[in-house]
Amino acid sequence: MAFPFRDSLIQSYKSPASWQRSVFRIAALLGILLFTNYVLKLDAEAAKRAPANTGYDSLSQVNFPPYPPMLYPVRVGIGNRKASTRIAVWAPGAVFVDFTPIFALQPGLVYQIANGRITEYATGRSCALPRDKRTRIASRDYQIWCDSKWWRGSLEIIHFGNSLTVINLLDLENYLMGVVPSEMPSSWHLEALKAQAVAARSYATAHLGPNSKWFKSEGYDVVPDVRDQAYKGRAAEAASTDRAIRETQGIILKDSGRVKPGFYRAWVGDAYENLNIRKKAVPTTTLEKLTGVQNIVGVTVKQWDANANARSIQVMGAKKTQDVYGIELARRLGFDTAGIIDVVESGPNWVFTYRGPGNGSRGLSQHGADMLASRGWNFEQILRQYYQDKDGRLRLDYMDGYKAASAFRQRPMPVQTQPTSTSTTDTIPQPQEE
Repeated sequence: MAFPFRDSLIQSYKSPASWQRSVFRIAALLGILLFTNYVLKLDAEAAKRAPANTGYDSLSQVNFPPYPPMLYPVRVGIGNRKASTRIAVWAPGAVFVDFTPIFALQPGLVYQIANGRITEYATGRSCALPRDKRTRIASRDYQIWCDSKWWRGSLEIIHFGNSLTVINLLDLENYLMGVVPSEMPSSWHLEALKAQAVAARSYATAHLGPNSKWFKSEGYDVVPDVRDQAYKGRAAEAASTDRAIRETQGIILKDSGRVKPGFYRAWVGDAYENLNIRKKAVPTTTLEKLTGVQNIVGVTVKQWDANANARSIQVMGAKKTQDVYGIELARRLGFDTAGIIDVVESGPNWVFTYRGPGNGSRGLSQHGADMLASRGWNFEQILRQYYQDKDGRLRLDYMDGYKAASAFRQRPMPVQTQPTSTSTTDTIPQPQEE
């Protein structure tokens, strides 16, 4: 059976005319275009779902300076005369020479600096670093990982022949965030942490630039260990010490108008060790005569004054309890100061601890500060216990630039004058309650 139409169609396909060939070509081209459009749509959807590339395609995109915002810059020598160092950033970063970025740093990648070059481990991408200029390294969030630790601020690299020195450059208050918890447990009393913050700030301020023994030869102000102050970077930071730093922001010790180095040490002896502190045993019978309280069973400091001395002392007898002025009791006992700071019983005597004249302090006792804070002393009273100027007074002041900027305002620290006895008897008058 013949199918003339089918046979004609097959024959025309095998020997197509020119118009038929054109139709086939157009159809093929349309198919290619449709497939290409489909693939492009898939790529666009994938790009939307994929995380954004936070790195820099061009150094012209670097829009931050090589230094963090700083009121008082501190340079910490975290690596001295090393053959190499490793760095990384969490936010996009760059290597600067002067203020010009020369090499982009991608987040999450590790870089090595050695022999005058910085090299990206993953790709081998590298860049030569000028040895006659300081190399500065910063990220957009001013946090840098260097040799297994995270640091606030930025880094400076100084080349010494085939070796290099790594300097952590950051603001003083941010530096203290890594110092205070490295020097004093963050679980200690807040007022002790505040005293530590003021002492550490004073020490650092007194050792900046030309006042540093390291600056001229090495290019940094302090080292991160006990030769200056322990500084462990971001890993050491804690909420309690951050608060102590914030609530004492900009406050330093002063002596004769100059910054007083806030030397401090751990506990060696008791809380009053090396403070020109004196002790005297007073027989119970003498104390009974002076206070008018018979059969004494207890003597305690009831109230402190602004100078961290006993304002009132409570004397408890078998039938009577009397509050007496600390300043008057000290005078009657023959002390050469009004600074009674403790009373304890010792057999038939009561041992009074008091501060002698002048300044015998070698600095803050850290354990002693925490013990005093546990007794309710504030940081000003604690500092007054350990630091005095030649006039026998503590002076706290703001660093330049902090009086107006700081949200914290120093509490007034008046030297309270205590009334003296006008009595002609041997009995000490009772202080009035405030």
